[in-house]
Amino acid sequence: MPAPISRTLAEFAAKLKYEDIPDLAVEAINTGMADTVGVMMSGIGTSVSNIVLAELGTRGSKGDARIFLGKERASTTEAAFVNSATTTSVVYDDVAFSGCHTSTILMPALIAEAEASGASGKDVIRGYAAGYEAWARLSERDPDSYAGKGWHATAAFGPTAAAIAISSLHGFDPDTTLRAIGIAAAMPGGITASFDTDVGPFQVGRGAAAGVMAARLARAGMTTPNDGLERSGRGMLVALSPKGAVDLDTPIEDLGKAWRLETVGINVKQYPFGNMNQRAIDGALDLVREHDVSPDAIERVDVMISEAQYAVVSKSPSTINFVPSHSIALGVAGAIISRQGTFYELSEAFYSQPKVQALMKVITPATDKSIPADTQPNLGYSGGVRIYLKNGTMLESPSVPYARGHWTRRMSEEELWSKFAACSKQQLDEAKARRLFDQLIHLQNVARISDLAA
Repeated sequence: MPAPISRTLAEFAAKLKYEDIPDLAVEAINTGMADTVGVMMSGIGTSVSNIVLAELGTRGSKGDARIFLGKERASTTEAAFVNSATTTSVVYDDVAFSGCHTSTILMPALIAEAEASGASGKDVIRGYAAGYEAWARLSERDPDSYAGKGWHATAAFGPTAAAIAISSLHGFDPDTTLRAIGIAAAMPGGITASFDTDVGPFQVGRGAAAGVMAARLARAGMTTPNDGLERSGRGMLVALSPKGAVDLDTPIEDLGKAWRLETVGINVKQYPFGNMNQRAIDGALDLVREHDVSPDAIERVDVMISEAQYAVVSKSPSTINFVPSHSIALGVAGAIISRQGTFYELSEAFYSQPKVQALMKVITPATDKSIPADTQPNLGYSGGVRIYLKNGTMLESPSVPYARGHWTRRMSEEELWSKFAACSKQQLDEAKARRLFDQLIHLQNVARISDLAA
């Protein structure tokens, strides 16, 4: 008989108190909330953001929650939807276990529902902790890659995590939380074929909204299965499992004792490129800064990658369709030419330049059998870069184990502020941006989420 996974997660969320959460876990949550709100600001005006915003049925001035923390409002479900889709549209959001982007689901759902209900920053932190820790335990139960089967793991697990987070935010009892889990278990979705199109952010936004909806329907009394996650042969975990190897039998016994927020944490992207490019940009920057490499002196650049990694990369749509934020050639070219990785390097004004186009043509991934298969959240280019110069010299950076911004190489508060300022500068003046950032990075001090000043 399967272990009572749904019930265990429901009881954890129902009993969790803010005081139970370790300080380092609170730091991780505040990092994720502040970083993700900034990323949301940078996504305003993207194609998918404009499309979903135009279709909101409750958009106006009297809704329960703010759109982009601005003047327009919508229902909590629709505000969570558009805020989440907008956040993930720029692939600058943080990443945690199994390549899942926890904050782009949890932040919009929690902010919208907390604003509508008058909840505090501590309530949001408690909800985030409940959703994240539950999500981590579900992710750990399957040894196989969801992306390898075609599932977009963030969208697939997002509704359940958000439902648990919202249930904790409201202080639901175990039975109500269990119903929220049962409803969310019927709402997973999202495929990797959607990547590099507007559907990718859409399916993440839908996941955040689904979590809000599940919690609200549970509070209204909707009946659900008590084992929607783990039912043998019929539950969500079995239905999603890539090869059917999911562990349904082992009880979850470490919730509240071991915190994945402390060990896995929040991995912040230093550069506005996809997760797979972060370490390669680091490696290229290290080389050009150390050796003062001129782009004109370069014959070719190999970005080293394991054979296992290459099997994933070679199937990615971004190897066929040019999507600036996913282009390894553009990311490394920007590092070499501009010696930085910023929004400017993503612009057509940069990548359309002949010198950039010429350099991009000689930047390619190269497999190396000696490089071990990578594990999440670092799936992708190893960061080892070889620059071959026209004079016959070869410059090589070692593999970068973890990118800058990884939880083991955390950004300082001022570094996080610099990213927040860059992301929000089109929407907020510096003084307003700084005030909002200071509230988010110390979210436990915010009495009401409606006090967040943007």
